[in-house]
Amino acid sequence: MHKMPYVLNSIISQLFSEHIYRVLALIAAMGLMLVSNISSARVDNPGAVCPAGFSKDKLTDSDYTNLFLSSSNNNYFNVAGNASDSIPLQMKMDLSESSTSNTNNNFSIIDASQYRVINIGRNFSTPTAYTDITLSFRNKTTQQPLYLTNVAVSAFDIDYSNSGNNLFDDYVRITGTTESGSIIDGTVQTISGSNVIYSAGLNNNTSFNCPSRDLDTRCQGSIQFSQAVSEVTLRYTNNPIYVKNDPTNQEIQIRVDNYCYVPQYIFSGTVFDDNGGITDTQADANNANITSGTYFNKPNYFNGVFNTPQELGISGSNVRLANCANNSITYPTQSVIRNGASVGEYQISIPKTTLANNTNLCLVESRTGATYPIRTSSESRNVGFSATTYNYPNNNFGRVIAANAALVLQKYQFVNDCNAGTLIYASVPMTGDPRTGFSMDPIQDNITPQQCIAYKITATNRANLAINDFIMSDVLQKKGVNNAQVTSIRVAPTDNNGSYATDSVALGLNGTVKTTALILQKNTKSDFYFNTKYGTTVNP
Repeated sequence: MHKMPYVLNSIISQLFSEHIYRVLALIAAMGLMLVSNISSARVDNPGAVCPAGFSKDKLTDSDYTNLFLSSSNNNYFNVAGNASDSIPLQMKMDLSESSTSNTNNNFSIIDASQYRVINIGRNFSTPTAYTDITLSFRNKTTQQPLYLTNVAVSAFDIDYSNSGNNLFDDYVRITGTTESGSIIDGTVQTISGSNVIYSAGLNNNTSFNCPSRDLDTRCQGSIQFSQAVSEVTLRYTNNPIYVKNDPTNQEIQIRVDNYCYVPQYIFSGTVFDDNGGITDTQADANNANITSGTYFNKPNYFNGVFNTPQELGISGSNVRLANCANNSITYPTQSVIRNGASVGEYQISIPKTTLANNTNLCLVESRTGATYPIRTSSESRNVGFSATTYNYPNNNFGRVIAANAALVLQKYQFVNDCNAGTLIYASVPMTGDPRTGFSMDPIQDNITPQQCIAYKITATNRANLAINDFIMSDVLQKKGVNNAQVTSIRVAPTDNNGSYATDSVALGLNGTVKTTALILQKNTKSDFYFNTKYGTTVNP
C-alpha cells in the first residue's frame, strides 16, 4: 500500500480532531515500531483444512495469472489446482465498481514475499465507495456451479493511515453463496500476531500501517466458509466510522488458501436416433434394396455410433449405473445435466465415498412405450472404470423406429414337381409367377395333388453392423392349426448352404425348419431354401 511516514505533526493534529481510540492505538503502534522494525511473515490460514474423504487443493501460480485474465475476457478457465483431476474446477473473476469515479490504482497479479497474490489498488471516490471482486466456481464437466467446502481466503495489508497526505481505513467483507442461494460471511480464523478483526468485515483494530506488499502477519485477515459455496465476493472499501474525507491511494492483497471437494464420478452420453439421416417418412420396414435408393450408401445408418449433426437425441429413456455382473444392482446417482443440454443427453454422478470399492460398473439404458423399440447398441455398456478417472463421457445408446429395423425378411414360393434331382434352388429364376420361378405372388390356380412348393427366404441386413446369432425359422403348416386345411412336410433337396440346425425338422416330417445361429454381415443378403410337399387339397 502507498503510505506516508507517520510524523509527529500529524499525530498532534489527530489528538484534537480524531477519535481518541485511534490516537492511543497509533502511539502504541509507534512505540512497538521503535522497539523493532522487523515485519512478521504471513502464516498459513488455519482454515485451510479438509474433512476426511475430501480432495484438497489451492490455486497454482498459473491459476492466478489465468484468474486475472478472466476478469477481462469473461471466460471460465480450467484450474490447475485440481487435486489430480479429482476437483473438476473452472473459475473466473469479475469486478464491479460502486462508482465510475473509482480509480484503478494497481489491479494486478504480483509476487509478494514469494507468494503469488491478487493485488487490488484503488483510489475510492468517497469513503463509502467500493470494489467487488467475485470468484465464481463451475464444474468443468457439467458446466454447473461447483460447491466447494472449506473455502479459505486470506487478505493482506489491511491497515490504516490518517496522515495528511494518506487517508484510508481498509475494510474487506468476504461473503459466499451457498447451494440454497444464501449469502454468508466467512468465519474469521485466529492468526497469531494479527491486528485484524472481523466485524461484518475485516478491519485493522489498531492504527498500524504495514509495510507495502510484504504480507505482514499484523495486517493479515483469514477466513473460512462454514458451508460449501460456489461464489466468493470480496468487497473492498473503507471503514466509514474513521474515514470522514475522501480516501487516497490504498491497496490490499488476496490469496485463495484452500478448497475441498468430495470427488464425483460423472457418466454421460446421449440416447439417439441411429437413422443415419433417414427420416421417419423415408423409413420403410419392407425396403430390402441396399444397392440404390433410401438405404444405399448410408454409412451412418444403424451403426451404433452417434453421428452428429445427421443424428439427433431422443427423449424418454432412463440410464442407470449398475453392477456389470448383476444389472439388478443399481447404485444411487444424481442427475447433473448441464444447462442447454440437447434432447437425449444424460449426465449422472456418484460420490467416490458412496461408490466405495464397487468398480465393475455398467450403464444400463431402458425405456417404456412403443417408440424407438429397436436397439442399435447393447442395453448395457461397461464404462471401463478406473478409480483415478472421474469423467466418463460419450456413453451413447442408439435406437431406431420399427420402420428403420436392420433386418428385412422376404419369402418367395415356387411350385415344383418334387424332383429332388433336378431342383437346383440357385438356378430357379425370380419371376412374377410362382409356377415359373420364385415369386411373392400368390398361386392363382389349384396345385396338383402331391406337388411340392419350394420356399426361398432372403434375409437382408441393411445395417452397418453385423447381425449376430441370426436364426431363420419357419413353421410348416399343419392341418387344423391356424385354419390350415392340409399338412405339409419337408422334402428334399436340402439347402446347398447346409446350415440347418440339428433340431430342425427332418425330411418327411412336419415341424419347424430352422437354421443354425449365423452371422449376417453388414449390408449383405443371405438366401435360405427348403422344399415342402402338401397332402391332397385344393389351393393350399
